Amino acid sequence: IFQKDVITLNMEKIITVQGMYLTDLIAEIDKIVKIRLDEKIVDFKYEDKLLSRKEIAKYLKISLPTLNDWTKKGLVSSYRIGSRILYKKSEVDLKINHRKFVH
Repeated sequence: IFQKDVITLNMEKIITVQGMYLTDLIAEIDKIVKIRLDEKIVDFKYEDKLLSRKEIAKYLKISLPTLNDWTKKGLVSSYRIGSRILYKKSEVDLKINHRKFVH
């Protein structure tokens, strides 16, 4: 068991740890950083998921002409990669969920 003191000095926090070996502290910090990075990697993978027009229309349960209208109106954003038009699933989710709460 260790004792942790937090001191605020010039708007910066200084943390002192007593009763813990430096190697154990580094191991604990390393463990926490790895957990946080794993969480960010999962978020990043979700955000990067690109769907085709057909896939996003099916996901939203709308027709392709409706998706085209929504895209033109700026309700959803599309990305042209070569000849393909793709949508970021995370952006579509955010915009659609935002509209549900706004209206």
